[in-house]
Amino acid sequence: MVECKVDPKSGSENTFQNFSKNLLKSFMLLIVVTLLVALKNKLITKDTTMFYIALFVIGGTFLFSILNMVDSYVYSNLVLGIGIALGMQIMDWRL
Repeated sequence: MVECKVDPKSGSENTFQNFSKNLLKSFMLLIVVTLLVALKNKLITKDTTMFYIALFVIGGTFLFSILNMVDSYVYSNLVLGIGIALGMQIMDWRL
Protein backbone atom coordinates (compact mmCIF):
# COMPACT_ATOMS: atom_id res chain seq x y z
CA MET A 1 0.00 0.00 0.00
CA VAL A 2 1.26 3.50 -0.84
CA GLU A 3 1.40 6.09 1.90
CA CYS A 4 1.80 9.84 1.60
CA LYS A 5 4.87 11.13 3.33
CA VAL A 6 4.52 14.45 5.06
CA ASP A 7 7.56 16.68 4.91
CA PRO A 8 8.41 17.60 8.51
CA LYS A 9 9.89 20.90 7.36
CA SER A 10 6.64 22.13 5.86
CA GLY A 11 3.89 23.78 7.79
CA SER A 12 3.37 26.78 10.00
CA GLU A 13 6.42 26.06 12.17
CA ASN A 14 8.73 26.33 9.17
CA THR A 15 6.97 29.51 8.05
CA PHE A 16 7.45 31.08 11.48
CA GLN A 17 11.12 30.08 11.49
CA ASN A 18 11.64 31.70 8.08
CA PHE A 19 9.86 34.84 9.28
CA SER A 20 12.02 34.95 12.40
CA LYS A 21 15.23 34.53 10.39
CA ASN A 22 14.24 37.28 7.96
CA LEU A 23 13.23 39.57 10.80
CA LEU A 24 16.54 39.02 12.57
CA LYS A 25 18.52 39.58 9.37
CA SER A 26 16.69 42.83 8.66
CA PHE A 27 17.14 44.02 12.23
CA MET A 28 20.87 43.24 12.21
CA LEU A 29 21.32 44.92 8.82
CA LEU A 30 19.64 48.11 10.01
CA ILE A 31 21.60 48.10 13.27
CA VAL A 32 24.94 47.63 11.47
CA VAL A 33 24.23 50.37 8.93
CA THR A 34 23.04 52.76 11.66
CA LEU A 35 26.11 52.07 13.80
CA LEU A 36 28.42 52.54 10.81
CA VAL A 37 26.86 55.92 9.96
CA ALA A 38 27.03 56.99 13.62
CA LEU A 39 30.66 55.89 13.79
CA LYS A 40 31.47 57.89 10.67
CA ASN A 41 29.74 61.02 11.95
CA LYS A 42 31.47 60.74 15.32
CA LEU A 43 35.02 59.97 14.16
CA ILE A 44 35.45 61.52 10.70
CA THR A 45 35.48 65.33 10.90
CA LYS A 46 37.55 68.13 9.33
CA ASP A 47 40.28 67.88 11.97
CA THR A 48 40.51 64.08 12.02
CA THR A 49 43.74 62.48 13.18
CA MET A 50 45.21 59.18 12.01
CA PHE A 51 44.11 57.59 15.29
CA TYR A 52 40.46 58.34 14.57
CA ILE A 53 40.79 57.08 11.00
CA ALA A 54 42.33 53.83 12.27
CA LEU A 55 39.58 53.57 14.89
CA PHE A 56 36.95 54.04 12.17
CA VAL A 57 38.56 51.36 9.98
CA ILE A 58 38.71 48.87 12.86
CA GLY A 59 35.11 49.61 13.90
CA GLY A 60 33.87 49.36 10.30
CA THR A 61 35.70 46.07 9.82
CA PHE A 62 34.07 44.68 12.94
CA LEU A 63 30.60 45.81 11.82
CA PHE A 64 31.10 44.45 8.30
CA SER A 65 32.20 41.09 9.72
CA ILE A 66 28.96 40.96 11.76
CA LEU A 67 27.03 41.73 8.56
CA ASN A 68 28.88 38.94 6.73
CA MET A 69 27.94 36.44 9.45
CA VAL A 70 24.29 37.49 9.29
CA ASP A 71 23.84 37.62 5.50
CA SER A 72 26.71 37.00 3.09
CA TYR A 73 24.62 37.98 0.04
CA VAL A 74 23.95 41.48 1.36
CA TYR A 75 27.59 41.76 2.44
CA SER A 76 28.85 40.82 -1.04
CA ASN A 77 26.58 43.34 -2.73
CA LEU A 78 27.52 46.06 -0.25
CA VAL A 79 31.25 45.48 -0.78
CA LEU A 80 30.69 45.50 -4.55
CA GLY A 81 28.86 48.83 -4.27
CA ILE A 82 31.65 50.31 -2.15
CA GLY A 83 34.20 49.16 -4.71
CA ILE A 84 32.23 50.73 -7.56
CA ALA A 85 31.83 53.99 -5.61
CA LEU A 86 35.56 54.15 -4.86
CA GLY A 87 36.42 53.36 -8.47
CA MET A 88 34.12 56.08 -9.74
CA GLN A 89 35.61 58.53 -7.24
CA ILE A 90 39.15 57.68 -8.36
CA MET A 91 38.23 58.01 -12.04
CA ASP A 92 36.76 61.49 -11.57
CA TRP A 93 38.90 63.35 -14.10
CA ARG A 94 37.12 66.70 -13.99
CA LEU A 95 39.49 69.65 -14.00
